[in-house]
Amino acid sequence: MEAQGSVVDMEREGGETGRSVVMRFFEASERGDREAMAGLAHDDVLMEWPQSGERFRGRDNAFAAMESTEVKPEPAGEPRIVGEGNVWVLMMPLRYGEEIHHYVGVFEIDGGRIRRSTEYFGAPFPAQAGRARYAERD
Repeated sequence: MEAQGSVVDMEREGGETGRSVVMRFFEASERGDREAMAGLAHDDVLMEWPQSGERFRGRDNAFAAMESTEVKPEPAGEPRIVGEGNVWVLMMPLRYGEEIHHYVGVFEIDGGRIRRSTEYFGAPFPAQAGRARYAERD
Protein backbone atom coordinates (compact mmCIF):
# COMPACT_ATOMS: atom_id res chain seq x y z
CA MET A 1 0.00 0.00 0.00
CA GLU A 2 1.48 3.34 -0.99
CA ALA A 3 0.53 5.20 2.20
CA GLN A 4 2.22 2.49 4.25
CA GLY A 5 5.44 2.94 2.26
CA SER A 6 5.39 6.69 2.74
CA VAL A 7 5.01 6.22 6.51
CA VAL A 8 7.99 3.88 6.60
CA ASP A 9 10.05 6.29 4.48
CA MET A 10 9.24 9.22 6.78
CA GLU A 11 10.12 7.22 9.88
CA ARG A 12 13.38 6.07 8.29
CA GLU A 13 14.27 9.71 7.63
CA GLY A 14 13.48 10.64 11.24
CA GLY A 15 10.27 12.53 10.42
CA GLU A 16 7.21 12.39 12.70
CA THR A 17 4.15 10.66 11.29
CA GLY A 18 0.55 10.79 12.44
CA ARG A 19 0.81 7.10 13.29
CA SER A 20 3.76 7.66 15.61
CA VAL A 21 2.18 10.78 17.17
CA VAL A 22 -0.96 8.81 18.06
CA MET A 23 1.01 5.80 19.35
CA ARG A 24 3.36 7.95 21.43
CA PHE A 25 0.39 9.87 22.86
CA PHE A 26 -1.36 6.61 23.78
CA GLU A 27 1.79 5.25 25.44
CA ALA A 28 2.35 8.50 27.36
CA SER A 29 -1.27 8.49 28.59
CA GLU A 30 -0.86 4.89 29.79
CA ARG A 31 2.21 5.98 31.80
CA GLY A 32 0.46 9.10 33.08
CA ASP A 33 3.25 11.19 31.52
CA ARG A 34 1.56 14.57 31.19
CA GLU A 35 4.74 16.26 29.94
CA ALA A 36 5.14 13.81 27.06
CA MET A 37 1.44 14.13 26.23
CA ALA A 38 1.73 17.93 26.22
CA GLY A 39 4.48 17.75 23.62
CA LEU A 40 2.16 15.78 21.33
CA ALA A 41 -0.98 17.93 21.59
CA HIS A 42 -1.73 21.54 20.68
CA ASP A 43 -2.44 23.98 23.52
CA ASP A 44 -5.99 24.38 22.19
CA VAL A 45 -6.62 20.67 21.52
CA LEU A 46 -10.27 19.66 21.44
CA MET A 47 -11.16 16.24 22.89
CA GLU A 48 -14.74 15.02 22.35
CA TRP A 49 -16.52 12.04 23.86
CA PRO A 50 -19.86 11.94 21.95
CA GLN A 51 -21.38 9.10 23.98
CA SER A 52 -21.27 11.09 27.22
CA GLY A 53 -21.82 14.44 25.51
CA GLU A 54 -18.57 15.82 26.92
CA ARG A 55 -16.20 18.16 25.10
CA PHE A 56 -12.89 19.24 26.64
CA ARG A 57 -11.27 22.31 25.16
CA GLY A 58 -7.61 23.06 25.82
CA ARG A 59 -4.74 20.76 26.70
CA ASP A 60 -4.80 21.31 30.48
CA ASN A 61 -8.56 20.84 30.65
CA ALA A 62 -8.48 17.68 28.48
CA PHE A 63 -5.64 16.12 30.45
CA ALA A 64 -7.30 16.95 33.79
CA ALA A 65 -10.48 15.24 32.56
CA MET A 66 -8.48 12.14 31.61
CA GLU A 67 -6.75 12.08 35.00
CA SER A 68 -10.00 12.50 36.94
CA THR A 69 -11.72 9.55 35.26
CA GLU A 70 -12.95 7.37 38.12
CA VAL A 71 -12.64 3.97 36.42
CA LYS A 72 -9.42 4.01 34.42
CA PRO A 73 -9.50 1.83 31.31
CA GLU A 74 -6.68 -0.63 30.73
CA PRO A 75 -5.58 -2.05 27.37
CA ALA A 76 -7.08 -5.50 26.80
CA GLY A 77 -5.38 -6.22 23.49
CA GLU A 78 -3.06 -4.79 20.89
CA PRO A 79 -3.80 -1.37 19.42
CA ARG A 80 -4.47 -1.06 15.71
CA ILE A 81 -3.76 2.25 14.00
CA VAL A 82 -4.85 3.12 10.47
CA GLY A 83 -4.88 6.38 8.62
CA GLU A 84 -3.10 8.67 6.26
CA GLY A 85 -2.06 12.30 6.19
CA ASN A 86 -3.60 14.21 9.06
CA VAL A 87 -6.33 11.74 10.14
CA TRP A 88 -5.48 8.59 12.11
CA VAL A 89 -7.71 6.08 13.89
CA LEU A 90 -6.70 4.08 16.96
CA MET A 91 -8.78 0.97 17.73
CA MET A 92 -8.40 -1.42 20.63
CA PRO A 93 -10.27 -3.32 23.31
CA LEU A 94 -10.20 -1.68 26.75
CA ARG A 95 -10.97 -3.25 30.10
CA TYR A 96 -13.23 -1.27 32.42
CA GLY A 97 -13.29 -3.30 35.62
CA GLU A 98 -14.68 -6.67 34.52
CA GLU A 99 -16.04 -5.50 31.15
CA ILE A 100 -14.29 -5.21 27.80
CA HIS A 101 -15.32 -2.22 25.70
CA HIS A 102 -14.20 -1.40 22.19
CA TYR A 103 -12.43 1.93 21.81
CA VAL A 104 -12.14 3.92 18.59
CA GLY A 105 -10.34 7.26 18.62
CA VAL A 106 -10.19 9.53 15.58
CA PHE A 107 -7.18 11.84 15.81
CA GLU A 108 -6.66 14.89 13.64
CA ILE A 109 -2.99 15.87 13.37
CA ASP A 110 -1.75 19.37 12.56
CA GLY A 111 1.96 20.18 12.45
CA GLY A 112 2.97 16.88 14.05
CA ARG A 113 0.66 17.37 17.06
CA ILE A 114 -2.89 16.37 17.91
CA ARG A 115 -5.35 19.16 17.14
CA ARG A 116 -8.57 17.24 17.82
CA SER A 117 -9.71 13.82 18.99
CA THR A 118 -13.13 12.23 18.86
CA GLU A 119 -13.30 9.09 20.98
CA TYR A 120 -15.91 6.35 21.22
CA PHE A 121 -16.17 3.68 23.92
CA GLY A 122 -18.48 0.89 22.77
CA ALA A 123 -20.00 -1.55 25.21
CA PRO A 124 -20.53 -5.09 23.94
CA PHE A 125 -24.01 -6.20 22.90
CA PRO A 126 -25.42 -9.65 22.10
CA ALA A 127 -25.29 -10.91 18.54
CA GLN A 128 -28.66 -11.43 16.85
CA ALA A 129 -29.50 -15.03 16.00
CA GLY A 130 -30.60 -14.14 12.46
CA ARG A 131 -27.05 -13.16 11.50
CA ALA A 132 -25.33 -16.23 13.00
CA ARG A 133 -24.88 -18.11 9.72
CA TYR A 134 -23.02 -15.13 8.19
CA ALA A 135 -20.76 -14.27 11.12
CA GLU A 136 -17.40 -15.45 12.33
CA ARG A 137 -17.14 -15.49 16.12
CA ASP A 138 -14.24 -15.34 18.55
